[in-house]
Amino acid sequence: MFASGFWILIVIEAVTGALSGVLLGNLVPPLSLGRLKDAAFGAIGGIGLTWLGAQTPGVESFVEDTASDGSYIISPELLVGVGVAGLLGGALLVTIIGLFRNRFGT
Repeated sequence: MFASGFWILIVIEAVTGALSGVLLGNLVPPLSLGRLKDAAFGAIGGIGLTWLGAQTPGVESFVEDTASDGSYIISPELLVGVGVAGLLGGALLVTIIGLFRNRFGT
C-alpha cells in the first residue's frame, strides 16, 4: 500500500489547492462556481498539477522524493514544492472551469 508520507503530501496538495480555488473565487467572482465547488475543483487541480509536475523532467525533484525502498522522504523543499504546485493547480483548474462556464453558459 502507500506509505504515510504519501498521504501527507496528498493532503497538502488537496488543502492548498482547495484554499487557492476558494481564494480565487472570492477575488474574481465571475470565475466562482460557489465556495464548495471552488474548494472541490481546487483540491482536484492541486493534486492533478502536482501529479503532472512529478511526470515532468526537471520538475519532479520539487514534488516527488522517494528513497530506494519506495518510501517518501519528506524534506522542507518537498513540502514547499508540493504546496506551491497545489496552490497553482487549484487556481488554474478553477480558472479554466470558470472561463469555460462563462464562455459556453453551462
